Amino acid sequence: MANWNNIRRLYNVTEIEHEFGYQMDELIEVETQLKVNIPKILKEYYLTLGKNECINKSHNRLLEPNKEIRLSDDGYLIFYEENQTVAYWGIKKEDLELENPPVWGNYGTNESPDWHLEAKTTEDFLLLMGVYNGTLGGLKYHANCFGEIASETVKKIQENWKEVKEISWDRQRIYSHNFEEILSLSFDEKSNCTAIFIGTTYKERFDNLLENLTIDWSYTSCEDEEC
Repeated sequence: MANWNNIRRLYNVTEIEHEFGYQMDELIEVETQLKVNIPKILKEYYLTLGKNECINKSHNRLLEPNKEIRLSDDGYLIFYEENQTVAYWGIKKEDLELENPPVWGNYGTNESPDWHLEAKTTEDFLLLMGVYNGTLGGLKYHANCFGEIASETVKKIQENWKEVKEISWDRQRIYSHNFEEILSLSFDEKSNCTAIFIGTTYKERFDNLLENLTIDWSYTSCEDEEC
């Protein structure tokens, strides 16, 4: 069974909450209609956290099993969609028997697909989407800056937060402290930090982030509510 504790902690979802899962018969119906097996890890996610809209629909979107999961013409099980539907993510049909298969992203079109490896495992991909969605509105407290981030600030983050290496790469690096807050840094081809996205469920941690990071924020969630 996958460990979803990092996502639960980030969104402050307690273990006793069961209302966020789809029913097994809904997933069996998809398997029957498409004549495929849904991988074990993906199925577990749908059954436990699949209906939590903050995690799964605040930016990019987990597709609903009884309406939207589908097989592409070139043989991918599509289960996640970019917020403007210009990209989507799926698992190769030949990998569906794996318990925790790789996830690929199509950044082309249906007629001319352009697939790239997005995450080495389904579990890593779902954590990555939870992070993206959280910093872009899913978490109660979030902020971003589109502009060059001083190297001193980047160094401070790297020294005081742990990099989540399984969902980081050279152009997008994710940092956290026990998944009670998340910081996502974007880099250009010259390794300059060009944007930062942060998020947390906890106001005290958010206040500390704003106070301790020297950043001219483009947006903070304080703009939409009394903070």
